[in-house]
Amino acid sequence: MLPGLLSIVRLAWPLARRDVMARYRGSAAGLAWALVAPLAMVVIYALVFQGVFKARWGGAASDGADYGVRLFAGLIFFTASAEVASRATRLMLDNANLVKRVVFPLQILCVALVIQVGLHALAQSAVLALWLLATGVGPRVSWLWLPLAWAWLLALQFTLALALSALGTYLRDLQHLVPVLVSGLMFLSPVFYPVAAAPTALQWLLALNPLTAPIELARMAWFGDAPDLALLWPQALALPLLGAVAWLLFKRLRPGFADLV
Repeated sequence: MLPGLLSIVRLAWPLARRDVMARYRGSAAGLAWALVAPLAMVVIYALVFQGVFKARWGGAASDGADYGVRLFAGLIFFTASAEVASRATRLMLDNANLVKRVVFPLQILCVALVIQVGLHALAQSAVLALWLLATGVGPRVSWLWLPLAWAWLLALQFTLALALSALGTYLRDLQHLVPVLVSGLMFLSPVFYPVAAAPTALQWLLALNPLTAPIELARMAWFGDAPDLALLWPQALALPLLGAVAWLLFKRLRPGFADLV
């Protein structure tokens, strides 16, 4: 299994690297923007929520800077997943030259998209780690959970990419619908608040949201919070099932891609 996975990543890497370089081509700072932009974000969040909103994370005795940094930690995973979902709806259309090649494994496009978006999220995570180290919050033993949170996130994003790239090729309206749905989903994800602080009526929606588990797990790892195992294990069991459904859907719809792009 591992050699096969590494082979897929090797095939997808040139495509992901091409897209990353294209994003920063022509800018004066180049790839440095991948670090400068998230650094500016975490500073702004910390200052605004400390000096303006006086926010407290989950009602705990923490200051606004802590709220801003915890918000940023949740946004890393959410915005990465939102970008994968939105771009996946046009993935086959934007790569029509590859789709029309009979022997090209189209799932590689989904892997390349996940890698590309993941590199930016990784840069943001590096900035977050440096911030926590500089402010004396880390390192923590709980950081050892971060690889599991990342593996969970990448598996979920690949599942999203498979399903939405297949459906988006047939249903062009998804290109416009998914970004709208993603905007609403932000408020039904534990980005601005922890699951424990959500109203009881909202918690069942959070339990159904597949982004809840990786976001909560990552935040638990960064800040040493106690994970809600009753929330995590059902989603851990559901993820392979969602992946299998997405893969079957992709295989079922793939024969018609070349005729539609």
